[in-house]
Amino acid sequence: MSILIKNATIITMDDKVGTIQGSVLVDNGIIKEVIPHYPGSEPPIRAKETIDGSEMIVIPGMTNAHYHSYSNMLKGTTSHLPLEIWSLYTTAYGHSLDDDDIYNAVLLGVIEMIKSGVTSCIDHFPHVKRSEAALKAYEDSSIRVGFAPMMHDIPDHHFLPVELPISLKRKLDDISPVIVNEMKALYESLLNNWHQKNNKIKILLGPNAPQRCSKEMLALCKHLSEQEGAFIHTHLLETRIQKDIADVKFPGGIIGRLQEQQLLSRKLSAAHSIWLEVDEVDILAKHGVSLIHNPVSNMMLGSGRADISSYLQAGINLALGTDSSNCGITHNLFEAMRFAVMHSRHEQSNFKEWLKPIDVFKMATIGGAYLLGEEKQRGKIKQGYEADIVLLTRKSPTFAVDADIISQIVYYESGTSIESVMIRGEWVLKNRKIISFDEKAILQSVKDKYESLIEKSQSSLQLAEECEPHFSKMYYKFHHNLEEGNV
Repeated sequence: MSILIKNATIITMDDKVGTIQGSVLVDNGIIKEVIPHYPGSEPPIRAKETIDGSEMIVIPGMTNAHYHSYSNMLKGTTSHLPLEIWSLYTTAYGHSLDDDDIYNAVLLGVIEMIKSGVTSCIDHFPHVKRSEAALKAYEDSSIRVGFAPMMHDIPDHHFLPVELPISLKRKLDDISPVIVNEMKALYESLLNNWHQKNNKIKILLGPNAPQRCSKEMLALCKHLSEQEGAFIHTHLLETRIQKDIADVKFPGGIIGRLQEQQLLSRKLSAAHSIWLEVDEVDILAKHGVSLIHNPVSNMMLGSGRADISSYLQAGINLALGTDSSNCGITHNLFEAMRFAVMHSRHEQSNFKEWLKPIDVFKMATIGGAYLLGEEKQRGKIKQGYEADIVLLTRKSPTFAVDADIISQIVYYESGTSIESVMIRGEWVLKNRKIISFDEKAILQSVKDKYESLIEKSQSSLQLAEECEPHFSKMYYKFHHNLEEGNV
């Protein structure tokens, strides 16, 4: 189907073209032409559908490059704790999610993302045995996804210096992770049945974090990546305690562990990446690793401030993510862009290194497409690229004045100006209404199931509450020693 958006303001994200006035012709899911012209002087092009863009701004669809869909069912639960303690609770609630909950959680997040101009996401998915339910929801949603089931066979209480009573340790050990052979079979099934399905679903290898995977699990990750050409997505050095313990446990620390397993490459993307040293940044840059900045969740969990400006200067590709709903965030990249700019200014006296609006807008568009190997397919409004396009109306407070348009988007937009969204030439939001699936039915289903989900979580929550004092003691002891200079 051919679609013409005429007389619009087009933010192409193509350095050679920039922001222009003109028209965009989409045909069969591909941007056939980007035509610069003065308002009202468009060439006579015929299309099956023509949209008057004279009061519209056209931007590329954005990529939420680090995201956990299951968390959408857990909004309003425990969100006032640092990561190592918070993880006890998100894990406890997660044990109670069934296939219907996962299906609802995926589509609940898709509603939020599409309405804020996100056309692609990377879902780092912990509940690997419910992957089919999640992928069915993604297929029904029409959004793009890099789906990364978590590889994880070393629990935190085996890595962290937490002192647990034997009875509690046994209870935690009884929650068996998926072992290497099971993970291999699961991934082979997903790669055979879902990878590249509908040109919108990619299966990624998803090690939870290098310290949470045995050498055998990391070796499986490398093997599958080489065999299938799959990209890899992981958490990396999210907190100071992870950094300092890993530096003692592994020669060369976490980065050394990744090097040893030969996992540093163009195919690897790493979320958070807060506690990196200068030489580690250089190593990642040398190997072409992409990093994903999660400014809102980093602040909400008190994890620290990533030195994103130095990563940019090192030539690292950067993208933006939102992380988990239940640490108190929305899946809105306009929010993430604004916080990323503010984050770079916090405790940074050299204002020349502050991030600019164009820096974070590139992360949300070009950067996200790059880490999925799709930088020559998405992230720009450019001839031959796939038509992931977002239409914003100028009839909103954000654009009431006519100033620098990218600054206005980053500083003032929240998604309320978005009118329509297409993914690969297919409308998924039209005139502010989701049209790829029944939004009302999903919202009602979530409401209907929420109470039973909380009830099912009680035994797991009790275990989390029993463990919390011991994890809190570890956390306070570590940070006290840090302040005293004993770490």
